Amino acid sequence: FFLSKARMLSAAASYNAVPPVYAPPQAGEPAAASAASSSSSAPQSAAQAKLEALKARLSAARQSNHKEAVEEDRRNKLGPEALKRERAEKAWEKKKGEAAAETETDKLLGMTAADAAASHDKRDKKQRRGKEVGDDVYKKEAQ
Repeated sequence: FFLSKARMLSAAASYNAVPPVYAPPQAGEPAAASAASSSSSAPQSAAQAKLEALKARLSAARQSNHKEAVEEDRRNKLGPEALKRERAEKAWEKKKGEAAAETETDKLLGMTAADAAASHDKRDKKQRRGKEVGDDVYKKEAQ
């Protein structure tokens, strides 16, 4: 069996170090080979049903193996230093996200009403002061 050109191009565009594995057409995909075998509406025998189930498992295993081969090839090309750096970056991002969420929650839970009023007043004062700074202040004084 051969892959269609569209499937080959899409598979080659994603990663081309390891050739894609043939996957039999799914239920929604038209294919000449499967159309000929499934054109009869007669129920399958137990042996045929078992064979189809085995083919499906084999296809899933093939696809899983291909994904693992691609990942292994990527790891081999990157090298141990880059993989260590990648793991450290992922851990740091995860820790940063957790810490930020905890800090914001702790900050809000630990604030009293007096603290909230003081910070609100301080923010308002800064906004008012920011509006007064600029050319308009000096132009008004000069007039």
